[in-house]
Amino acid sequence: MNESSNIGAATRRRAVGDAGRASPARTAVAGVRPPRWAALLPVLACACSLQGLSPGWDASSASGGEAGVSSGAGATGGEGGSIRESIEIEAENGDLCTLYGGFTRMKDEKARGGYYVAVPEELDCTTDQVDCLFQITKAGTYRITARVAEGPEKGTDNSWWIRVDYEPEEGYRYDMTGSEFHVDIVSDTELPEAKPLTFELDPGEHSVSFGCREDGARLDWVGLVRLGP
Repeated sequence: MNESSNIGAATRRRAVGDAGRASPARTAVAGVRPPRWAALLPVLACACSLQGLSPGWDASSASGGEAGVSSGAGATGGEGGSIRESIEIEAENGDLCTLYGGFTRMKDEKARGGYYVAVPEELDCTTDQVDCLFQITKAGTYRITARVAEGPEKGTDNSWWIRVDYEPEEGYRYDMTGSEFHVDIVSDTELPEAKPLTFELDPGEHSVSFGCREDGARLDWVGLVRLGP
């Protein structure tokens, strides 16, 4: 495990442009990529009765796979009969997510779709980053979810720097616990009590970035859940 304790301005990408944000590396390749949303399914409605599973996630607590979690399709009522919208993107999806630095697509039959991404063990975390693009159709308060697992060094290969639309510059520190893939709510774990991150997002394209803090940490997919207006 090699840890990045403070990536800072020199190793993080800021937003540019008026109508949207894009990292410098993404801007360089944007012209050669096909339209991202031509084949994307509509925003999905689901009962995202997700609980904050880290720390202390236990694989035995997940019955029937990962109960209450959308796997990319389906709709049921949430708490109090409310409906929550969810979008999930595979981190290895080359059309919607871009891997920078040491992030590598890796095969694992336990990952959804058979692949996950990670910075291989014993590499230094520098500008390594995964940028996933989401198309939001409704304004509202959104929460980040992810399917994650610790790397080989359990208890240490388990954290990232999180940014939305390339802010904040330093990123929010997100730690999780669990050696097996599991769905988690992304939280700011630098607070005295870890608090789930929420963001007010307008309709349009938004990025969610997972920056390397500890090599080996595994990322299967990234999701956005709309909590309400």
